[in-house]
Amino acid sequence: MDFFALIDSARPYLTHFDYDHYPEDFAAFERAAAPFFDALDPACFEARIGAILDGAAARWEKVPRLSRRGEAKRDKTVLALFFTPAAARHSETARAFAALLQARWNSRFPRNRYLAGDYDALLKGFDTDFFGITLRKTERRE
Repeated sequence: MDFFALIDSARPYLTHFDYDHYPEDFAAFERAAAPFFDALDPACFEARIGAILDGAAARWEKVPRLSRRGEAKRDKTVLALFFTPAAARHSETARAFAALLQARWNSRFPRNRYLAGDYDALLKGFDTDFFGITLRKTERRE
């Protein structure tokens, strides 16, 4: 699977990023990303990442100037919330690729830096208890 097709496949998940939807959306992304992760070759990491970074810059240039920041933000959000956590759960090779991609991305696009957590930390971040009071009820909340 093409990297940007994979990233674009997760963009709809951002419209309903909450505790009720994230587990299923993440699982769907993991299934879609598995072939990409399985095809990774550590000997080709630098070339692949270089192509991804060049591709990201080129795709942002194709949209109107006022929309570029939003496009870049959506891409980095998918990387932080879906791609990197899925890579970490998939294999050591995928984890290493995602870590190198993050480092190179943050170096090349300092205005669009991203930090990535792991799946469990992200899921726990949906907790909305404040001194024992649930501030937002969700369908799955226990």
